[in-house]
Amino acid sequence: TLERFLQPVKVVQQLGLISSEAQEAALPEGMEPLLVADNAELRPIDLVEDELILALPVVPINPESSLPDAVWPADEDDKPNPFSALAALKEHKK
Repeated sequence: TLERFLQPVKVVQQLGLISSEAQEAALPEGMEPLLVADNAELRPIDLVEDELILALPVVPINPESSLPDAVWPADEDDKPNPFSALAALKEHKK
């Protein structure tokens, strides 16, 4: 079901503030670069908002739900092919 669920969202993010792309190589492993202009104002609320939006799942899924055992009923495999008669006519024509 496509219900909304009030589950906690946990985001672990390490940002390294850089003023030029050349400084990106100096950042420690696992740190995400954040390019900030020299005279730019950095608003932490904007960073938090962006990270929370990225952490949300694309499709809400109930954590207590499970996948069905079968997606299609088993009896569909037993149905005759409606085009088998055409195949027989094609073989007969040769």
